[in-house]
Amino acid sequence: MYADSKNSLKSILEWLDGSDKAGWERQIELGEECRSDMERLARPKCRKGGSHAFGPERNPDAGKLNRAIPHVRAMLNAMRNRNRVAALGHGRAALGAM
Repeated sequence: MYADSKNSLKSILEWLDGSDKAGWERQIELGEECRSDMERLARPKCRKGGSHAFGPERNPDAGKLNRAIPHVRAMLNAMRNRNRVAALGHGRAALGAM
């Protein structure tokens, strides 16, 4: 799932780096799905089997995801405002954090 989120973000960045004027809504939708997946992956989950002696299980990439998520949110805000330059900057920062 981590790799899928990273690939989705790369795909959005490729679109942002282009000159396509159409497709904003679809790219925002993809970005929201990516953000949602990242947030889900970053959360600890309970271990199966009922044993909580060792605490919740954490994704080894949770730290990277937690650093990238604010940049993804900022990228999406810039995309909603059709600010391609700002969205690209935030998206690159998110990818760099991952």
